Amino acid sequence: MNVKEWGKRRAKIASERWKTLTQSLSRKGLLDVDNDVLIEMAAGAYADWKLAEAHVARYGVMVQAPKTKVMMHNPYKAIADAAMKRVMAAERELGIPPTERGRAEKAPPRSGRKKRAADDYLGNK
Repeated sequence: MNVKEWGKRRAKIASERWKTLTQSLSRKGLLDVDNDVLIEMAAGAYADWKLAEAHVARYGVMVQAPKTKVMMHNPYKAIADAAMKRVMAAERELGIPPTERGRAEKAPPRSGRKKRAADDYLGNK
C-alpha cells in the first residue's frame, strides 16, 4: 500500500461506507439528519481501520525501524486498533451492532424546528 495515496483511498472507502450506513439506517427507520456527524465519524474511522489493517496484513505486525533497522511493532497496528474502537463506539451510538438494535429507536418528529429538505426524505413531520 502506498501511504501517499491514503487520503484518496480513505475518501473512497469512507464514501462507500457512508452509503452503506445510511441505507441500513434508513431501512430500519433510524436515519435522521441529526445522525450525520456519527455517520461521518463511523465511515471515516472504518476507512482508517481498513487501510491500516491492509498495511499490517502486507508488512506484518513487526517491521524494521526506518533508521535503526531494529524490529518494532508496526505503527499501523496502533492506528487500526484506535480506528476500530472509534468505529465500534460510533456504530453503537447509531444502533448498528445487533446487541444495540433493541435500544435504538426511530427519531421523534421534529416539533418546533424549521422544516428541512431531508425531513420529507426521512419521513419526519
